Amino acid sequence: MCEGRMKAAVISSYGDAQDVFNFVANFAQPLIKPDEVLIKMVASSVNAIECKARRGYGRRVFSKKRGFEFPLVLGNDVCGVVEKVGSNVKSFRPGDDIFSAPAVSGQGSYGEYRVMKASQLVDKPKKLSYLEAATIPYVALTTWSALVDKAKLNAHNCRGKKVLVHGGSGGIGSFAIQLLKAWGAFVATTCSSAKVDRVRELGADLVIDYQKDDFSKQLQNYDVVFDTVGGDYEAKSMKVLNGSGDSHYVTVVFPAMTNIDEKGFLKGGLGSVLELLKKKRMYKKRGVTFNWGVFGPNRQALEEVKTLIEQGKIKPVVDKVYPLEKIADAHDYFESGKVIGKLAISIT
Repeated sequence: MCEGRMKAAVISSYGDAQDVFNFVANFAQPLIKPDEVLIKMVASSVNAIECKARRGYGRRVFSKKRGFEFPLVLGNDVCGVVEKVGSNVKSFRPGDDIFSAPAVSGQGSYGEYRVMKASQLVDKPKKLSYLEAATIPYVALTTWSALVDKAKLNAHNCRGKKVLVHGGSGGIGSFAIQLLKAWGAFVATTCSSAKVDRVRELGADLVIDYQKDDFSKQLQNYDVVFDTVGGDYEAKSMKVLNGSGDSHYVTVVFPAMTNIDEKGFLKGGLGSVLELLKKKRMYKKRGVTFNWGVFGPNRQALEEVKTLIEQGKIKPVVDKVYPLEKIADAHDYFESGKVIGKLAISIT
C-alpha cells in the first residue's frame, strides 16, 4: 500500500547502469508500520554492493522476498529528515535529522522517501552535512562487522596491534584506516600508484603501492588482515600474519551469494558453507582465525562511530557528488575504479 507518489531511480532489469536505470516521478511512496519511520531523503551514496545488485548479484535470494520485485529501488545509505513516525515510535519525531544503513528489506534509498525501523536510526552527526553523513553508515557497519565482531578489535585492545587493510582507497578501506588509527593501531594498507598520497593522508602508517611492490615480501608479524580486494590476496596475506593463534584474516569478498545465484540454494549455499568451514580448519592449524565479514545493521556501533566523527577522529572521504537523476553516471564512475572514498548522491 502507498499514500502518495515520489521521485525515484529504479531498475526494471539487471545490467549496465546506462541501460537499466530510469528516473521516474510517480513511484509509490510506502506506508509506515507502528514501529517504523518515514524518512524524507536528502542524500545517499554508492556502494559496491549496489553496483553488484544492479547486475543481478543476489537475485536468487532477494527475488524470493517481498519488496524486491521490479521496478526496484537500490541504495543502502540513508540520510535525511524524519517525515512521519509510527504509532509505537517514541525515540524520534518529525524534523529530526538522521542517518543509518538499515537492514536490507526491499525498496532502498535512491528515492525521495524511505521507510525503516526506528530501532535502526541514529541522529545525524551535527558537524557533517547530509551529503557527508550519507557516505558513512554502510561502510562503517561493514567494517565494524569485520573488525569488531569477527577480528575482535575494539577501542580498548587496538593499541600496539598491527593491522593490514587491503584496498585502503575504497569506501570500506578508507573508513577502516581511520577507525583503526582512532583506536591506536599501527595500520598498513595497499592501493594503486595514483592513490598513494591521498591514502597516506587518511593516517595510514605504511602505504604499499601494489603496482610496484609485493606486500607479502615487505610485511611480517601482523595481527589482523582486513581484505576488501580478494583474489590472490588471501594466500599472500597468510604470509604476513603472525600465526599466534590470536591473529585474524577477515574478508568482505566471498563467494556465497554468487554460488547461490549460479548453483541454487542447496548446492550453492551448502557448497559455500563447506568452503568456509574447510578454510577455517585449514588456517586454524596455522594459528589464524578465518572469517567472512558481512554487513549488518547495528545502532550501537553507529552511535560509537558518530562519537568519533564528532571528535574529529573520522572524516568522510567524498570523491564526487551526483544528483539522483545522474545515478547511472555515478555507478559508471564507481565501476571505473578511479574513486577514492565514496560517491555521494544528492536526492533533494
